[in-house]
Amino acid sequence: MKNDPCFFLHSNTCPRIMTSSNGLILGRSTKCNSEIELFISNPATKSWLPIPTLNCLKENPDFDINIAFECNQDSELGFMLCLFEVPDEWSSSCYGLKFYSQKEGIWKRFEKSFFIGDRPMRFDMHVFYNKAFHFISNCFPFLSKKSLYFRPYIMSYNIEDGGSRMIRLPKEARRGSHDSSCEMGIYKWGKARNSDESICLVRLRKCVFSVWILIDYEASKWRKVLKIRVKAILGMKEEEPIIVRGFIVMNGDYLVFATKKKVYSYGLGYENYMKLQEICDHKFDDDADKVCFTSYSDTLRLCGNGATTLPLMQQAY
Repeated sequence: MKNDPCFFLHSNTCPRIMTSSNGLILGRSTKCNSEIELFISNPATKSWLPIPTLNCLKENPDFDINIAFECNQDSELGFMLCLFEVPDEWSSSCYGLKFYSQKEGIWKRFEKSFFIGDRPMRFDMHVFYNKAFHFISNCFPFLSKKSLYFRPYIMSYNIEDGGSRMIRLPKEARRGSHDSSCEMGIYKWGKARNSDESICLVRLRKCVFSVWILIDYEASKWRKVLKIRVKAILGMKEEEPIIVRGFIVMNGDYLVFATKKKVYSYGLGYENYMKLQEICDHKFDDDADKVCFTSYSDTLRLCGNGATTLPLMQQAY
């Protein structure tokens, strides 16, 4: 363990990896005084950058943190870190935004708020595309059919002009979305800087995967690339009943999913289309509800100005 570059993440008090982007990890930990601390780390270079704790997190350390993190592809130092603040009024659909200024080392406020509509957003996943952060709503059936927000949808926030915009899901994805077995997620599609880069939508309902790619951003037009029952993917590899406990799209064209015991990848791109690979046993408890994935790739990308060696590294080595 002590030779593990992630030793700090294991050793720190209540560490938690929130998300990652292009080789950098965004994490949170709890100090001895119960104060929340955010940090950006690159385990490959054993470096980290602590982020100043916001007052709202000092006052309410148990609150969920609605945060988006994106490492800039075009800069060795650049990353975007945005916090979406829960409205003071429970009925409000407008979230205030703060972003972390690397140059000044402080949090600053965006002028325009993020309008999310009448459904809660899945802030635990996001896609940065077309200079905007995108989030998908939940599927829970609690709105009137007359509501514009009756079915799930995607909302985006443009970081340049502060505009909020709805992107409609495919009709087929919206149908049956209120079923208790329905779960949806959005992920990056395609390789960085390629012309096919876009947003991928995955729906799992009644043990059937359906996958769409956004092909016309302005018109909210999608192309379906896959619809298949999980049993047909796995064949005789697992006994009935087959239960999917988590999924994600990684590397722009691989559907990675976990069953009760194992993790698999299933190709969605041209070269690997419908090719199944068993990755590993995940070792999670049989009674656990979910298996969560965080994609990560080793790079030498810097954490930013002011970054230092990971705490406890001297003791670890």
